[in-house]
Amino acid sequence: MRRLGALPSLFTFSTLLTLLGCASPVAPDANGQWGSQQASLVISRDSGSLTLQCGSGVIDNTWSLTGDGVFIGTGVTFSGGGPSPIGGRPPRPSRFTGRISGNTFTLSATEIATGVTLGPFRMQRGGPGISQLCL
Repeated sequence: MRRLGALPSLFTFSTLLTLLGCASPVAPDANGQWGSQQASLVISRDSGSLTLQCGSGVIDNTWSLTGDGVFIGTGVTFSGGGPSPIGGRPPRPSRFTGRISGNTFTLSATEIATGVTLGPFRMQRGGPGISQLCL
């Protein structure tokens, strides 16, 4: 008789394990402020603003983030350093790629015309903003 009493408990436990296994994890969210000593990013559905130690970037509103944290976007980067050219620094069309894992966002920017990659930059959610440091 004791064995029959244990079956409902075993059934309840196995059902609970099944339900927990089927629960979907929380999808990553890119929106907000990310920062480190090398880069900072403020991003929303409308656009993203990337600040580097010696440059910057703007991410278009067409960026996407998959359920497993893969980030893809397009926009432009601007190099820093040296005297500013008349009319400002020319924008360089760029592809932004990265991954969000927990509270860490690893991001790279690749200039489309040259293939030059900036990064990867590893930033933390809510991390510090930086200012361009190069002259």
